[in-house]
Order: sequence, then structure tokens, then C-alpha cells
Amino acid sequence: MKHITVLLALTLTVGGLAGCTTNVQTGLPAEARPIGASPSAALPPKEALLAAVQTLDTTAHSFTIKQGTMTGNGRIDPAAKSALMGMGGKIENLTVSVAYTVIAPDFWVKADFGKDLNQLWGLDPATWMLFDRSKLDAAATLPVDQAGAPKLGVTELFRNGLADVKRTDATHFTGTVDVTAADTILAPSEEAVKKAGAQAKALPFTATTDGKGRLTAFTIDGGSIDPDLALQLTFTGFGSIQPVTEPTPAAPAPASAYDLFN
Repeated sequence: MKHITVLLALTLTVGGLAGCTTNVQTGLPAEARPIGASPSAALPPKEALLAAVQTLDTTAHSFTIKQGTMTGNGRIDPAAKSALMGMGGKIENLTVSVAYTVIAPDFWVKADFGKDLNQLWGLDPATWMLFDRSKLDAAATLPVDQAGAPKLGVTELFRNGLADVKRTDATHFTGTVDVTAADTILAPSEEAVKKAGAQAKALPFTATTDGKGRLTAFTIDGGSIDPDLALQLTFTGFGSIQPVTEPTPAAPAPASAYDLFN
């Protein structure tokens, strides 16, 4: 949750709201269908793993995620250019939740940052905010690409940052990943990357594929440097997810909410 994590940390430091709390509610169903693992195609390790990642760009799937102190889940349908993701947890001493719905070219956000910050940014935790992309900075980190299709950040990180990929067996891989290789909402905070220094370009990972060569799990082990550099992803339900529909209740995002991205 790159930009929002930075924004919240800054607000907590400047505004002195570290004692505020609220309940975590992502509002997303935890969809999961086990996928059995069996030997994958006989490709070189990096090619095999990149092929597994490619499946995520073409096949509808569900996922779970744990990033630092935040956990969540969601689903993506590349053909329909739609996605849904929600996460919740603690940042500093503040318990927060944030969810995204994307149906190209539109995206909505629902957030709960506690009473004081909700008031500051004009947030209603029960209402999805529809953002007008023309009001957002060109350099803003958004859950959509320039065409409005979902861009949650998973495949961008995998495609651009993998190195030293090796097989431990037919369906398990190890290597390093450059977490600075993608600028997305799932990228680690700038503070965490700065703390890691050169290590941010080569954090150790483990990955698992199934018998059809699809990525089912990916873990980045950077938690000893900073909690935001620890990432665990699982992928399930390939080709079998609930459609993503327009969220309700929804309303245009208030002007103050654009500060979440700009």
C-alpha cells in the first residue's frame, strides 16, 4: 500500500493521531480453491517462473496477500479488465482498512482510517468513492494503468524484478527480486526501500507453481530489514471467480479524498 502507507505515517507524525483506532473491515469474501502441485514443464527456471506469472495476466483468479502488518484478499479478471482488492491492519498504532474496485476505465476506493482521519479526508467508511482520473496527478500511484485496466502491482514486480532464479524441485523456486522495479499500490514504502539500501534490489524469494505451470504462492523475505518488505501472496480459483460488479453504495469522491493519491 505504497502511497497510502506513506501518507498515513506522515499524518500520524505531524498530526499526533497515533492513538486513534478503528475496526478492520475489507468487506471481501475469502475465495479459495486448492490447487494440487505436480511437475511443471521442463523449462529453464526463470523462464518457467515467468511463464507461471504470465498466467496471472490472462486468467481470472483470486488471491490472498500479507504485506507487513496488512492482510487482505481479492480477485482479478483480466478479460473483463476488472478487479477487487481489500486490505486491513495496523500502521503505527492506527488500525486501518482500504479496498479498491476496478472496472475499466473506472475505479472506486473505500477506506476507514479512524474517526479523525476520516473527517480530515472526508471519508465515509461505508461508502465507495468513485474517483475522476482527470483530477489526479499524472505521476499518482493508482490501481489502474493509463487505459484504466487493473494495475495492482503483482505481475509488474514479478516481470521486471526476478533474478538468480533456481529450482529446488519441479514446482518450487528460489531467487531474488528487485522490489524497486515497479511503482504500484503494492510496492513497498519509500522509507522501507531507503532503509534496505542496495538490498532492496535483491531480496530473497520463494515461489510455488502447480501442475499446469501456474503460480500459486510467492513470498518475499525482507521482514528482517523492514516489515513492509515482507510479502506473502497465494493464488487460487483460476478461471473460476465471481464477477466484479460496481460497488454500492457509491458516490463521487470528495475533493479532500484526492489527497490520498495526489
